[in-house]
Amino acid sequence: MASYAAIPPVGQIDGMSCWAACLAWWLKAVGGGRPAWNQLRIISEYDKHTDPDGGFAPTKILEVWPADTRLRISGGIFKSQHYWGRGLPIGEAPAMIAFRHPQAGTHMNVVFNQHGRTVTAMEPYFPYPGQDGKRTGQILDRSVDFYVKDNYDKSREIILFWPTVSM
Repeated sequence: MASYAAIPPVGQIDGMSCWAACLAWWLKAVGGGRPAWNQLRIISEYDKHTDPDGGFAPTKILEVWPADTRLRISGGIFKSQHYWGRGLPIGEAPAMIAFRHPQAGTHMNVVFNQHGRTVTAMEPYFPYPGQDGKRTGQILDRSVDFYVKDNYDKSREIILFWPTVSM
């Protein structure tokens, strides 16, 4: 198994760019001929799809990223409740997860190295609250409950993105 935790985290450059930081890290981790874009390049590639504040709604990402053949990425919506008491439906490769953060609203992480009900995550919003342009991101372990149960009253679904398997 690859040592994804050794890949330096990517800190989001502003309060709304978690999606770009996660994709930048994920592209580096997954590789396989995908583009080697940094966060600024990613923002410029997808800016036309974002909200005026720079946020990129996960349901919109679900339309845009899988349609971009350069990324070779798949995605889907999953009912949070199905993963209470279980692990996330991820494989060996890192997966991006869009979820409702218990304190901050809609957010994205990259998750990998699942062991039981714990995953390692690349969290782009660190330090919190930090300063725009100075966040470093962080690699940390989290319970699956952080993603599927801790904010269930506000969000009953998660969206996952994973590398498309070549045929």
